[in-house]
Amino acid sequence: MHLTRHHSRVRHLLAVAVVALGLASIQAAAAACLPGQMQEADLAYQSAAEFLNQQAWDQAIARLQSIVGVCPEHVEANRGLGTAYMGKGDFPAAVDWFSKTIAVRGDEVEAGDYANLAKAYAKEKKYKEARAEMMKAEMLAPDDCGVLFNLALLHTAAGYHTQSVDVFEHIISLDECEHVKANALAQISKAASKAAEQQKKAGNSKQAAYYQDLANQYGGQAGGSTAMDIVRQKMTGGDYSGAVTLLQDMLAKNPDQPNATLTLARALDAAGRKGESVEAYRAYLKLQPNATTEWGAMLQVMVENGQAEAARNEAAAAYTEHQSKGRQALAPILYSWGLALEASQDYEAAKGKFEECAAANNQRYSQSARQQVQRMSDLLQVEAAKKKAAQQGG
Repeated sequence: MHLTRHHSRVRHLLAVAVVALGLASIQAAAAACLPGQMQEADLAYQSAAEFLNQQAWDQAIARLQSIVGVCPEHVEANRGLGTAYMGKGDFPAAVDWFSKTIAVRGDEVEAGDYANLAKAYAKEKKYKEARAEMMKAEMLAPDDCGVLFNLALLHTAAGYHTQSVDVFEHIISLDECEHVKANALAQISKAASKAAEQQKKAGNSKQAAYYQDLANQYGGQAGGSTAMDIVRQKMTGGDYSGAVTLLQDMLAKNPDQPNATLTLARALDAAGRKGESVEAYRAYLKLQPNATTEWGAMLQVMVENGQAEAARNEAAAAYTEHQSKGRQALAPILYSWGLALEASQDYEAAKGKFEECAAANNQRYSQSARQQVQRMSDLLQVEAAKKKAAQQGG
């Protein structure tokens, strides 16, 4: 390809900066990339992206290494190096560069960054490490069908068969995952059989029987009705009390079912049984303590149930506990924390939480949080006007 004169100058600038750069020397770079350097790097990346699209991995790597030599924190270049080394089959190098991408992004890390690293680990057959990274991706994108499907497979590969069943059932329950539902149905019976065998070896005969029954149900159906199918039908039809009864029967047989427990919490909430919903959410969070989305959901139900003060305290504790997961994962907690503060008429503090939530760039919460920021501003103005009128009247 032919470069413009400006692109040639950029290439020269970057090429003389570094010829061959390894991850260790990048990590040693202390100086931040200046705005002008970042502009140059952005321009150079355009040609590197063409090499990536053409799967010309060696050319892409040479160009991208030059870019990170000048701008070690250039996100696209770091990610591109991970992609290029994956394409070449050099999976350890891909792991290094995808890890560097996550480090560079910091609080701006996205689910796809963790998913890339997970796939690189999986190629190395490091399934436990891959599973750990895909679980981080799920925290940021809890309803992403691709992330969920890969997570379920990695649970199986790492030997966590009951968790694999839970995730496959979650996929099957999501309308937006209809395009992968057939694949999930094809896998869940196998996962349930392995879970039954694993539970039997561990001496858990009751749970072994439960998972074997589940394997038989899914293995004998092609879109037929399992207990969860019937629950979903009742939920869709608005028969929340009927769904609650079915779910409670299921959990009486096997209480360690995250998907059924979460569905029970939602069904109880929809039925107006807020206090019971909170308790069901607590049971779910004992099984899945890192599920920050459901932490936010429970806190919101608490506020709706008149437990604003308790919700404030629990939100603060949950925020501290999960702070290391990054801003996007904290968004659900921040949003409900804001609701709890609003219910306590602490509008200034509520506004601060909603602002922090909006800044987290979580697609599910950012827009609503921005609307709440404006709402808190309006409430503060009304409060100030009332106070002024009271003073003048006095």
